[in-house]
Amino acid sequence: MVSDQSPAVEADPRFTRSRRAIADALADLMQRKKTSPSVSALAEAAGIHRATFYNHFDSVEEAAVYVIADDFRALHDLNISDRRRGGEPAEVAVATLNAMLDTLKQRRSLFLLASTWRSSSGLMGIGDLLLEQLHALRRDLGIDERESGPGNSVEDVFTASGVHGVFSAAVGGNTDCDPEEIAVRLYALLPDWIHHPPQPTTTATA
Repeated sequence: MVSDQSPAVEADPRFTRSRRAIADALADLMQRKKTSPSVSALAEAAGIHRATFYNHFDSVEEAAVYVIADDFRALHDLNISDRRRGGEPAEVAVATLNAMLDTLKQRRSLFLLASTWRSSSGLMGIGDLLLEQLHALRRDLGIDERESGPGNSVEDVFTASGVHGVFSAAVGGNTDCDPEEIAVRLYALLPDWIHHPPQPTTTATA
């Protein structure tokens, strides 16, 4: 999704440190100033060279998506962990959607910045990230590989786009519902395999 790198590069501690520094600096700047920094200003805040920024991301908007991706991966892992501990699937799913929405509201300026990014898949903003989350959910819930055909690819794109639209409206204040009600209604619109999943059979990964 975001600036794919080889496993060897991503395993380099220096790469991890500089990417983390960029993410943390961007989150801090957006929280304090509410406006998108230039690449130069972000690099300075992160304590790196401007050229180093482009080793990680193509734009500040892409870096914003990465910050949100980090949040969502943590929520995904918590989702799978709660299911393995016997949590009721619907309750866990609604709680996860609610937590995702709460995270985006807390990072509203960052989310608005991320929403202007177009990924290589053609999806805007965090649509590609949500698609990635659906694929991770299929994997960690042990959805049968035979079910992962072209029809599911279309369904996943449709689902990711729909969730993105609801999140955008909610973060923008264009709904009359409280967050928990939004999460409940959104869950009702999700595909059947999310409503009736098998028990998780694999270890969740970040």
